[in-house]
Formats: sequence, structure tokens, C-alpha cells
Amino acid sequence: MTNKNITSRRTVLKTGIASVTAAVTASEAQAASYAKNPGETKIVAALGHDSMHNGIAYEVHLRSIFSLKKDWRLIFVRQGKYFTPELISDADLVMTQLFWGSDAGGIGDKLEKRVPAWTDENIDAIIDNVKNRGMGLLALHNSIWIGNERFHDLIGTNPVLHQEIQPIIIKDLNRNHPITDNIDKFFVNIDEQFNAEIKYPSDTTVLFRTLAVHDKNDAVGGWCRTQGRGRIVGLLPGHEHWIYRIPEYREILWRSAHWAMKKSIPPYSG
Repeated sequence: MTNKNITSRRTVLKTGIASVTAAVTASEAQAASYAKNPGETKIVAALGHDSMHNGIAYEVHLRSIFSLKKDWRLIFVRQGKYFTPELISDADLVMTQLFWGSDAGGIGDKLEKRVPAWTDENIDAIIDNVKNRGMGLLALHNSIWIGNERFHDLIGTNPVLHQEIQPIIIKDLNRNHPITDNIDKFFVNIDEQFNAEIKYPSDTTVLFRTLAVHDKNDAVGGWCRTQGRGRIVGLLPGHEHWIYRIPEYREILWRSAHWAMKKSIPPYSG
């Protein structure tokens, strides 16, 4: 399957990143204030805060999913400049849902200039921490669209752009994997349907597929793989925050986080 949409979006993305190479990043001192404490599980989440993505809603719902884990510390990055190699150097899990950076932050009489989160330094750090340290990676929704070949190699997919926002059916859930075992197909009232071309079928497990109600497009919706010492889960639903309220998807997220960190998966009762 050929993705005709990749080139133009990637070109725009790379051009934008190049134009802000002098952007300020968070200092090591700032990252140190969020250093992992003894006995805790540290999760860093970098989510979209821009004109197309409701990062606050994502954060509220994701925090509610994992609120049962009292020893889990969730650190949400609301501006690209705070997503740094220092911040994730001791993280047990990184969750991403952004393809650019952030518009949100603080107070002001104008929008702040976007600072890209997907710098070469951050890509290097994610790859190194996953492969060599065993950090988990949970790549949500538009993380697939960042336009960096090394990141696409890490998660094992190429992106296929969504079409209209429409109702989606989550189906064909993998009964042989702990992330999706015993979860039945379910309906999402509205979302974007990204698709993924699996680059390495021999070491990638498809977790579920999605069916778009309007255009009948059938797509990969979730997958997982191991790279080096670390585990990776990709989940493509999640443009609209409503999906984070659906019990079945909340359980998939709960299980995915545990699996990616090589933790036993307790029943979800949220």
C-alpha cells in the first residue's frame, strides 16, 4: 500500500522544525525537579496542545485512567520546550500524542511561538532509552505523523493519513495478546482514522483494526513490538477526547502502559 500523503506533510513539518532551530529548551535544572523518586513509576506524557488537539482534555482523562496507581507519577509536558532528553532519562514510560509542538502555555496577549518537541536530540533520546535502558513507549494517535524515519523505524510503521472525521468501529481485537484479550469490538461515535503500514511484520503484533463507518475504510488501529530492551505500543484512535471516556479503550490504555513497562497487568476497575 502506497501512502501518497506522506511527502507533502513531512516536507512541511521538516521545514517548520528547521525554521526554529534556535528555540529555547528546558534546562537540566528544570528537568531535575521532575527526577524520578525512589519507589515510584515515572511516566512522561507529551500531548498535543494546539489548534487541532485538546491537550487538557486528553490529560484529564488519562490521569483518571491511571489514578488508581498511587505510586505512578504522571508528568504532562504542555509545551514543546519542556520535552527534553534530561526529562525522559529516568522515565519508565513515555506517552506521546503530538506531531509538532505546542501553542499552549502561561498567560499572554498573543500566542507563543511553537517550540518543536520532535528535535533530533529528543528522537535520539527516545530511541536510546527504549533500546538500551528498557523504557516503554506508548505512541498515541498522531505520533505516527512526525515525519522522522528513525522514529518510524522504532515504532515499526509508516503513516497513512486519515480522511474525514467519522464514527469508527474498533474490531478484530487480538485474543492472543494481554493488551486486547477478552475485549470485544466497540463503537466510537467520532474520531480520525489514521492507518499504519506495518514495516516489519515478523516482529510486530497487530492488536486491533478499525473500520470507518462512512467510507468503509479498514485500517490497522493498534500494534506492539519489542526493540532492544524496550517495548512499544502504538494506538491510533484518540483525536477526539471522547474516546478516552469509552470503557474498552480505557482498559486498552491501562493494559498497554503496564505491558510496555513489563509490569504485571492487574484488572482495570476504573
